[in-house]
Amino acid sequence: MNYMKFFGVFYLLIYHSAIKQLNIFVILFFLQMFIFISGYFYKDKYTQNPGLFIKKRIRSLYLPFIIYCSLFLFLNNFFVDIKVYKPGMLLNNEMMWDQFLSILKLRPRQQMAGAMWFVSSLLITSTLFCLLSFILKFISKKQRTYLLFFCIAAIFMSGIHLSVLKIQIHPYIDISFVLLIFFYGGYLFKKNEDKIPINIYLAVTSFLMLRICMEFGFPQIPARRYINPPFLLMTGFAGIYLNIYISKKLAEFKKIKLLNYIGQNTLAILALHFLSFKVINLLAIYCFNLPFDQLASFPIIKSTSQYWRWLYVLAGLSIPVVLKSIFNLAYIRVVNIRGQRIEDVENYNEFQ
Repeated sequence: MNYMKFFGVFYLLIYHSAIKQLNIFVILFFLQMFIFISGYFYKDKYTQNPGLFIKKRIRSLYLPFIIYCSLFLFLNNFFVDIKVYKPGMLLNNEMMWDQFLSILKLRPRQQMAGAMWFVSSLLITSTLFCLLSFILKFISKKQRTYLLFFCIAAIFMSGIHLSVLKIQIHPYIDISFVLLIFFYGGYLFKKNEDKIPINIYLAVTSFLMLRICMEFGFPQIPARRYINPPFLLMTGFAGIYLNIYISKKLAEFKKIKLLNYIGQNTLAILALHFLSFKVINLLAIYCFNLPFDQLASFPIIKSTSQYWRWLYVLAGLSIPVVLKSIFNLAYIRVVNIRGQRIEDVENYNEFQ
C-alpha cells in the first residue's frame, strides 16, 4: 500500500501543478484513493475500543495537522515580508488568534496549508466509521454487515443531498459523509483481498472507463461538485482498482525503496508541497527574468510551460521528504534513541 500512497501523492502534485489532461484524469479518483487506503488499514480491534483508535488518530493526524498549520500561521507575516505572500495577506494579532482557533476546529485557512483540508476530512471520515462500527457491534454479525452497508450508503446520499442544498454543518462534514463509502470500500477490500481478482483485463477496463468519463467532466470534491453519485463512485473505484493493479505488479517486479519511503511520508508532502513550489517559482523568476512579485503566485506561476510543471512535481516530492528526513535524524539525536529505525519515530502511518 505504500506504493499506492506514493501514487496518490504523485497524482496530487500533478493536479496542483496543472499538468494538462493528466490533472483532469487524476482528479477523477486520487482523493477517493487516499480515503480507500486509510480504510484498508482499519483494524477490527478499533471497533471494540474506539478510544484506542481516536488516540491513534490524534497522534498521527490531529497533532501533525496542528503543528503544520500553526507553523504556517506563525510564519504568515514573515512570508509577506519576503514576498512569498502578497501584501494584502498581512495578519494582526487578533486575526492570528482567530485563525489559530480555526485550526483547532479543523478549519485551516492559511494559503500554505491549502491541502490540509483533506486531513480534516480524513480524520472526520475515519472517526465516523469507527463510531458507526462500534454502535452496530451489539447486533449479530450477519445483520451488522447489511446494516453497516445500508447506513454508509444512506450517509453517502445524505452528503450528496447536503451539497445540493448547500448546507454546511462544518466545512468538511458533508464531504466526509460522501467519502465514507470509499473508506468502507478499503475496509472491505482488506477483508476480501484474496477473493478479488486483480488482472490486466479489469485494469485496462478501468483505465478506459476513466478515459471515457473525462469527456463528461470531473468531480471537484473540495467544491462539492460531484457530477452525480454514480459518476463519483464509478470513477473513484475504477481509479482505485487501476492503481491496485499497478502497485501489485510493481511490488512483484521489484521493491523500490525510494517509492516506498515517499509513500511513508505522504503527510509531509501534503503539508509542505505548496511551500516547496516556491523554490521553482524562484528558479522561473531567475531563468525567465520575471518580476519578483511572481514569487507569490499560487500555487504555481501559470505562465510556465507544461514541461516546467514537472519541476514543480519533482520539488513537491523531494523537498518535503528531505526536510522530513533531516527532522527525523535531528529528533533521533536529540532524544538519544540511535538504535531505533527512523520509521519508529515518525508518523509514517498517518493514512493508516
